[in-house]
Amino acid sequence: MTLEQNIRELRKIYGLSQEQVADAIGVNRTTLVAIEKGDRELNSEELGKLADYLGIDIAELVAQELPDYEKYEQMILEVVDYYHKKTNKSLPKTFLAKLLYLIDFSWFYNELKPMSGMKYRKIEYGPVPDQFFRVYEEMARAGKLSVKQTDRGAYWTTLTTRAGEADRRSKLTSKEKETIRKVVKKWKDSNTREIVAFTHGQLPYQISRMEQFIPYELITQEEPEYVY
Repeated sequence: MTLEQNIRELRKIYGLSQEQVADAIGVNRTTLVAIEKGDRELNSEELGKLADYLGIDIAELVAQELPDYEKYEQMILEVVDYYHKKTNKSLPKTFLAKLLYLIDFSWFYNELKPMSGMKYRKIEYGPVPDQFFRVYEEMARAGKLSVKQTDRGAYWTTLTTRAGEADRRSKLTSKEKETIRKVVKKWKDSNTREIVAFTHGQLPYQISRMEQFIPYELITQEEPEYVY
């Protein structure tokens, strides 16, 4: 995919209008139309603003192929759905992010490829893709996730009736769903503090630099009992 195709695709994924993106990078809508058609190039300042606005790395924005965001959404739905079925509870947002990380890296451990293709960055609160927050918010706005905020600022997540009825999660294979459920089942009785401590103690997080992407390959050096 070209840069202009990536911009159009990301706008669609995040539910953004041309006006919103144009305002974010300091151009008018007509200019953005030209950019999306490939008739006008982004300068370095505009490219940086766009990457910041979308919450992704510049290298990923200009990459020829984006991660499979639709599949990532389906992973989120599967995790939230199965967690609720096993516990009858809402899933904290931070807990969800850590489960997705463990699922992706455990899948890589066995298959030598990530399930979603997302890049996980090492930040203070643990490994997470830059796009997770955007995707999560857009799914809530689109009515796929029901999100309630507590007095302490935590976000609790369940599926909406719409998501449960309409989504078939067709991009996930039966083997991928099995892996998702194994990870969720392992952690369903734990709390957010425990899963955060576990991911922080893993080799990939420990030896990666803060604010840098965590190489998937590092998980292959981890002991099997500490993969998830």
